[in-house]
Amino acid sequence: MFRVIAASLLLAGLIAGAQADDAIPATNPLTNDPEAAKAGEELFGRNCQQCHNSRGKGGKGPQLVKGAWGPGGANSDGYMFGIIANGRPNTQMGGFGPALTQQEIWQIVAFLREEAKRVKAAEKSKAGAEDDLWF
Repeated sequence: MFRVIAASLLLAGLIAGAQADDAIPATNPLTNDPEAAKAGEELFGRNCQQCHNSRGKGGKGPQLVKGAWGPGGANSDGYMFGIIANGRPNTQMGGFGPALTQQEIWQIVAFLREEAKRVKAAEKSKAGAEDDLWF
């Protein structure tokens, strides 16, 4: 009986999540807004830093500025929004949707995207400097 109830609740949650995700735009409406990214940095520090380390470099939780999360990565802004809002099942990543407004979540996504660009540029600059060394 317990399994049937748990499965029903899980299915209802997945359906509700799918309906909520349908309304989330694929791209961040605050993209290229420096004020939004600055506000997102502050929100990230208060809500996310304890697991994802300062500036999203990773720690207890995964890094958020490279790979699928970085520029050109597989994760869309809408996907990032959904993870922040709803969390990830079977992980320690809880949903922040009840605690943060949609605008605040978009601000965090804007910060992470800007930070990912900074990290990519710094790595490219470092790689370029090392390439110029010769003896």
